[in-house]
Amino acid sequence: MKRSLDIAAIVLTSLLLLGFALLSLRGLIDPQPASVRFGMPVSDAAGALFYRVYLSRNLVIVAAGAIFLLSRQWTPLAIVLTVTAALPVFDMSALLLNGVTPPAFHPVALALIAITAALLWRRVRAAGG
Repeated sequence: MKRSLDIAAIVLTSLLLLGFALLSLRGLIDPQPASVRFGMPVSDAAGALFYRVYLSRNLVIVAAGAIFLLSRQWTPLAIVLTVTAALPVFDMSALLLNGVTPPAFHPVALALIAITAALLWRRVRAAGG
């Protein structure tokens, strides 16, 4: 069971980081359609620039997470994912405060991040860290 949970933590983390990277890169390349899927469409150059800057945060998370994952630094990786869970909460709050119903992927992302972070923290505790 312990081994299965360790594998699940690594696989979920890898998939999450890959998903963040792909969505961020797609949004950096073409921010208008990506912003529509996010729930807050942009239509001018200033909006597209803001959305690109917004997405760059995900790439920083991906880079840090990938480094920690590849170097098997479980505690820093668990910290990064735990803190990352705040992002969908902030996104949903910003959308709701602006009268926009958040797309379903926001709560799904929150749940996936929280489950993955919990699995990583279990791995940290099991390793004695």
